[in-house]
Amino acid sequence: MKTVTVNGIELAYRDEGTGEALLLIHAFPLSGAMWERQIEGLAPQYRVIAPDLRGFGASGLGTSAVSMDQYADDLAQLLDQLELEQVALGGLSMGGYVAFAFLRRHRERVRLLILADTRATADTAEGQQGREQNARLVEQQGPGAIADQMLPKLLSSGAAKSLQAEVRRLIEANDRAGIAAALRAMAARPDSTALLPTISVPTLVLVGAEDALMPPSDSQAMHQAIPNSQLVELASAGHLSNLEAPTAFNDAVDLFLSPRAALGAGGGGGGVW
Repeated sequence: MKTVTVNGIELAYRDEGTGEALLLIHAFPLSGAMWERQIEGLAPQYRVIAPDLRGFGASGLGTSAVSMDQYADDLAQLLDQLELEQVALGGLSMGGYVAFAFLRRHRERVRLLILADTRATADTAEGQQGREQNARLVEQQGPGAIADQMLPKLLSSGAAKSLQAEVRRLIEANDRAGIAAALRAMAARPDSTALLPTISVPTLVLVGAEDALMPPSDSQAMHQAIPNSQLVELASAGHLSNLEAPTAFNDAVDLFLSPRAALGAGGGGGGVW
């Protein structure tokens, strides 16, 4: 794990491998450690960068208000420090929300885009209320309370107990203040639906076939709206599809990142893996 100072905080990140730079943005309420299987599987061919967003893992939270834009600007500064002009940008769930913010603010730095188990729409009023309730819950009772509530939604019903325990450990390793800040930041995020038709880079949309939080229909809608996109559905995987189907997830990303696939990507591609 390495650290760098960005926007007044210490940002922790993994940086493994060489070649095409792939920046992976983690889901809520986890950390960059959720990408360990992707680092293992993809770093032999690519340079995989997996940061802890501010307030998660080993990254500081800071004192300013947290937003999707702030997360995105932190990542842009990380790329500055790493002297990377462009990357393949991937985000899962909340990481997808951050990817949309990154596109709005730093579009020129995105060469390829991967959107996994995420959606473009903003929270409903009911959803925002739920985020605030959860923010107060974690502030009062700690990360374990969020783990109890979210674990059944993050993984498929058939997920191994060892994987459930791993995800719980990742959640409970986070600070309650960082989790609460992220909940409020997600509640305040803008709707990104209008952004989708303007995305001009090749885009891979990935989704677990058993994702109960953001079902395949959400990914299908994004795929239809993004002109140069492919859709891949990962069989027997829930919301954290990179953890439940790591080999299929990595294979889809590898195929997408390969030069021929990137040059020839077009709408309508994809399938079920």
